[in-house]
Amino acid sequence: MKTIKVLIQRVQSLYSKGVQSDDSRLRPRHIYSILQSVRATLLKRKSSSRNHFSDWEKQVIHCVELIKAEAHECPCVPPKGCTILRSKYKIPKPLSVKGKDTIESVSTITGSILFSKTSWEEKKYKSGNKYTSGTPDYYIRGEYLYLTSQTFLKVIAISGVFEDPIQVQSFIGLCKEDCIDCEDCIAYQDLLFPIDSDLESPLIALTLQELSIFFQSKEDISNDVLDSPNQDSK
Repeated sequence: MKTIKVLIQRVQSLYSKGVQSDDSRLRPRHIYSILQSVRATLLKRKSSSRNHFSDWEKQVIHCVELIKAEAHECPCVPPKGCTILRSKYKIPKPLSVKGKDTIESVSTITGSILFSKTSWEEKKYKSGNKYTSGTPDYYIRGEYLYLTSQTFLKVIAISGVFEDPIQVQSFIGLCKEDCIDCEDCIAYQDLLFPIDSDLESPLIALTLQELSIFFQSKEDISNDVLDSPNQDSK
């Protein structure tokens, strides 16, 4: 697994045919955004072919802060002896494959309790079942994670495959909450890019292809404007 910096430099070098370009079009953040998009495409293909994600493609958020959910946020009255908690902040968006997210596990930080996945809609029906109403579970709504717990937990851990690796690292605490996309507050290029080594070559090839298509399209539009016969003349 390579760092983001190594992958960006490789793309810059290949795009410029061996000489790193000073062209502003090859800004690192632009290249990263394409790497991120291509990674998502490759991982979706991998999952669709019934291959499991490797540990190198997953990320773990070890310390997700929790607060007590307000009554209007709950789909039902909390089961007797239970509390419905909510993540303090919106969680990073997990990758979606065939309409399902790729969160692998939600647990206490020690791993002693695993929370099963449910939904806001299912939770309403579970509340009337004495056998399942108090089951530790979680659901995601409005980008927040909610869970039912028999104890008031302060933090939990989430493992899975997420859309934006940088956003995950930012959430963990390497960056200020209000500056997730700011290069100045996180050394994002030094972070590892979570993808298996066997997917690195197609990652680079598809990124170069996307860059070529993007800039060719912009040049075509620019030329069309210059060649337009409707330009104002003095």
